[in-house]
Amino acid sequence: MSRFSTLLSHISLKETLFIYLKMKTGQWNSWKLNKLQHSFSLRNNPYDYATFEEVLLKDAYNIDLEYEPKTIIDAGANIGLTSIYLASKYRQATIISLEPEEENFQLLVKNAAKYDNIIPVKAGVWNKKSFLVIKDNGEGNNAFTVEEVANENENTIQAFSISDIIQQNNWQKIDLVKMDIEGSEKTIFENDVDSWLPVTKTLVIELHDRMMPGCSSAVFGTLAKYDFSKSKKGENIVFTNKALK
Repeated sequence: MSRFSTLLSHISLKETLFIYLKMKTGQWNSWKLNKLQHSFSLRNNPYDYATFEEVLLKDAYNIDLEYEPKTIIDAGANIGLTSIYLASKYRQATIISLEPEEENFQLLVKNAAKYDNIIPVKAGVWNKKSFLVIKDNGEGNNAFTVEEVANENENTIQAFSISDIIQQNNWQKIDLVKMDIEGSEKTIFENDVDSWLPVTKTLVIELHDRMMPGCSSAVFGTLAKYDFSKSKKGENIVFTNKALK
C-alpha cells in the first residue's frame, strides 16, 4: 500500500493531502493532525515514518481506559510521538518521557516543547539507578538497545528504575506506564518489581524477544504473581491491575 493510501485509510482527506504534500516537497517539520494539540516533526528516514504510522496513524496507544490517567511514564519515548499523543488525549496528565539516545532525545524535546504536561528526561529505564551504553544494532534509530556498565564515562547515559521515577516525582501511584525499550524489559522484570508494579494501574508494553530472548517469559512470569488482566492492542500487550480498579 502506498503512503498516500495508508494515510487516507486512517485520517481525513484534508489531513492526508497536507501531510503527503509535506513529504513530497521534503518538508518534515510542522506536520499537523486533528488529534494533536500542536504540530510535530520527523526526520526524513523510514524509521521515524514507521513510528509515525504505528503511533499516530494506527493509534497504537489508543487504549480503552476506565479512568482518566494523571501520572504517565513513557519509557522509550524515542522522538516523542507517543508522548504528544497521550498529552493531547489526557491533558491533565503529567508525562515523564525517557529517551536515552541523543538525536532522538533532541527531537523529543522539540516535539514536546509546546506541551506543558510533558517532561523529557535523557535517560534509560533499567532495574536500578545505573549507567548504560547505547548499542546500535543497525536496525535504525527506533531500535537501539542498551547495556549496563560499571562506571560512568563520556559514552554512558544515566538510567533510572520505575521506582526511582516515582520517588523523584513524589507520586503515590502510576496510572499508565508505556514501555517500548527494545529488550530492556527482560532485565527490569527479572528483578524486584514490588516497589512499583503493585501501584501501577495499566502497563502497555511491546515485547522484544527477537532482540533479547526471554523477554516474554520474564514479563509474563512476573505479572502472573499479581492480579493483572491482559489484552492485546496491535504490537502491544495491555496489562490492567485489577486490584487498583
